[in-house]
This record gives sequence, structure tokens and C-alpha cells, in this order.
Amino acid sequence: MIRFEAVSRRFGQGRPAVDRVTLEVPAGQIGVLLGESGSGKSTLLRMANRLVEPDAGRVLVAGRDIAGQPVEELRRGIGYVIQSVGLFPHWTVARNIATVPRLLGWEASRIAARVDALLRLVNLPPEEFRDRLPAELSGGQAQRIGLARALAADPPLLLMDEPFSALDPGTRRDLQAELRRIHAETGKTILFVTHDVEEALVLADRLAVLDHGRLLAEGVPRDLLADGAGPEIRRLFGESGLALHRLATRAAAALATPGDAASLPALPEGATQKDALLLMLEQGARAVAVAPDALLRWDDLVRAR
Repeated sequence: MIRFEAVSRRFGQGRPAVDRVTLEVPAGQIGVLLGESGSGKSTLLRMANRLVEPDAGRVLVAGRDIAGQPVEELRRGIGYVIQSVGLFPHWTVARNIATVPRLLGWEASRIAARVDALLRLVNLPPEEFRDRLPAELSGGQAQRIGLARALAADPPLLLMDEPFSALDPGTRRDLQAELRRIHAETGKTILFVTHDVEEALVLADRLAVLDHGRLLAEGVPRDLLADGAGPEIRRLFGESGLALHRLATRAAAALATPGDAASLPALPEGATQKDALLLMLEQGARAVAVAPDALLRWDDLVRAR
């Protein structure tokens, strides 16, 4: 869906913000750009909708070089979600969500139906939220509206630049789970920027690690965290925490064994092995329920480390 071919960008006389990066995100997957501040991840993402133009290399979306595409046409086919949301303060939620469909000339009835469908998709009841103003929303609700607006014209590609970083940890975890659910329902391709290791591991189908404009590594998260991870990866993820991060890339169900688990602390569907470990520690339990007839034992988790 999106491919960067040897792209570079320099601002001023310093080192390149992006330095000859080649990277692709397959259609239907969540690709996460992970790195510390100044790593070039947001600059790289903004090349995909031409908010930043590369000095060298090229960017292709759906196989098409975007340099020859009209900017307005390109951006109307790409959803864009940012940290500050950017809702128009004097417009209702419904009108904010309808921004791009209105520009595209959709009929009013089609817009109204799309707005209500998207509010339901992001778990906000339309009858309660469509007529609210942005000032009447919590931070988490505003981000849900921002996501609904980005999806309004049904673009195949979403760009998300640190969208949850200003939220409290609980709201952030909820929205990460919501994004995974929405991705499963819609099949959109998503390019997501974050500096948060945990967030990257929760969301990424493909993970790209950047540092000082260079691509250090990319691939499936569990492969990047394998025992042979290089020193730069170990520094970013934390030498002592690497084993714990590995657990976050593995499904708890993969280690489950048959047994009566009805009386054990229960994991939610889709939980990771890290979730299982934390639940055991919180509950003082030697095993947790993955399903009513399947459990995961502490000893099995330790052996699989």
C-alpha cells in the first residue's frame, strides 16, 4: 500500500532528518514507526501525504508515485490523525466528521448515514454525540472523533502521528484496543508513529525502528526482539526489559493447556503472555484462565521465556 524508496530529507545544514530510508507497509497491515524524538519518524510519515517533500528518493501509494499526483487528490484519499486532533471548535461533531465528504460533494442523506455509522464504529452513540461541540468532549472522545473524521471518505490508508501520546494511560490503552478492533473490522492500511515501546508492540503488524534519520531495523515485532537483537535495539527497548517485551508479542492462547479454569483469574480475549504474567503477579496466582476449559501456568510461561 505504501513504499518509501531511498527517501531522504534535510532541514538546514545539519544531519538529514531522514537518511536514505527504504520501507514498505503491506496492504491491510498496521505499520508502526518507532523511535526517540528526532529519529525522523514523523518526517517520514508526512512524506506519505506530501506535507514534507523528499530531497531524494520517491514515495509510492498503491503502486503510484505520489510526486506526480495533485496534492488535493492525494490527501483526500488518505486519512490523517494527529496528536492535537484539530477539530474545528465551532462545528458540531457531525459537521467535523463530514468535512471531507462535504468537500467531495456527497449528498446530505449519505453524509448523515456515514456520520452515524462512524460514531457507532468508534463506540460513541450518534444520538448523544452528533450535535456536541468539541469543547464538550473528553480527550479520549475527541480522539475518537478525529479517527472517525479520518475514516469518513473511506480512504484505504490512514496516517496516525502520535495520536494518543497526550492522553492518560488508561484512556490510551482503551484507544489502542479500539484501534485494533477498528482495524480488524475495516482492513485499512495504517502507518502509525509513536515513541512508546509498549504502544508499538500492542499495535504493530510490522515495526520499523528509526534513529537519527536512519532505519535501524524493520520486520515482525517478535523477530526484532529475538535473542540476537543488536545493541541499538537493546538500548531502545531496555536491556533488562527485553524479555518482558518479547512476552508482549506472543499470544497467551499459544501456551494454554486443557484444564478446568473456571475458578482462575480470567484473561480477556486476545491477551498476550505479558498480560498473563501481570495478572498472575496481581492476583498471586500460579495459573490464569485463557478460556473456561484452558489455562496458562506460571511454569509454562517461565519455560517459554
